Amino acid sequence: MTRKPEDLVKGVIKLISLPEIFIRVNQVMEDPNHNAKQLGDVISHDPSLTARILRIVNSSYYALVVKIEIVSRAISIIGEDDLRNLVLATSAVDSFKRIPNELVDIDLFWRHSVHTGIIARLISKQCNILHGERLFVAGLLHDIGKLILYFEEPDLSQKVLLRAAESDGVTYRAEKEIIGFTHADVGAALIKAWQLSDTLNDTISFHHEPLLAKKHPLETAIVHIANCIVNALEPGMEVDEYLLDDYPEFEPETLKITGFKLNKLPQIMDKAWEQAAEVLDIICPKI
Repeated sequence: MTRKPEDLVKGVIKLISLPEIFIRVNQVMEDPNHNAKQLGDVISHDPSLTARILRIVNSSYYALVVKIEIVSRAISIIGEDDLRNLVLATSAVDSFKRIPNELVDIDLFWRHSVHTGIIARLISKQCNILHGERLFVAGLLHDIGKLILYFEEPDLSQKVLLRAAESDGVTYRAEKEIIGFTHADVGAALIKAWQLSDTLNDTISFHHEPLLAKKHPLETAIVHIANCIVNALEPGMEVDEYLLDDYPEFEPETLKITGFKLNKLPQIMDKAWEQAAEVLDIICPKI
């Protein structure tokens, strides 16, 4: 009998426990009397994280006109919520480095994840959504269930990959057929175990089936669109508004939910390529 998503998460939770630095940042932010210096002091206890946060803030990702050299100054410019999401994104990648995977090219996995997160953030700006960093995190982590599934159920996962390759290439459908649930379900179970936001739960749970998202349909639709864009791209392909016309997993209704116009896609992708290259080098330096 196949284990449930929650069981798979329990099997690896010690390896991928929620990063201590993120917990401490949350604790500070829960204090109504905290200030930017206190947050900066907490993050500064991790020199590697501090350096990466400042590199991201000073990259094309934010395109600031002045150079930021201390975390407290970064907080005053990008805001506490954005900073917390950057801490989560950066430290979560570190946590997942502890899980060995033989069924996935980990470099390609994080490249896909970072591109999805970058594009989701850029689309969120087009949709006038505040705190677009949460969409970056949602895109970055949308497939984390795959890493757990491949590690905990390698034999079943191998069958899934073969079945998908022999049929329409859609992995989550093969997962449902062979395992009974999908990597999205496993990812959502991790988000619940980490006690993270309902937004992340929805975007990860339903990024393949966005119309099922009831609590956060807008954010889920954005991650779905971003994921489909990345999946539909092929080497040398010219990006235009017709990119998703023949992509079988794309749900066109998400364009109505978001109000996003695909004729904006070439403009977005020009920014995405530049930003993604820098962010990959910062949070996934081996890629």
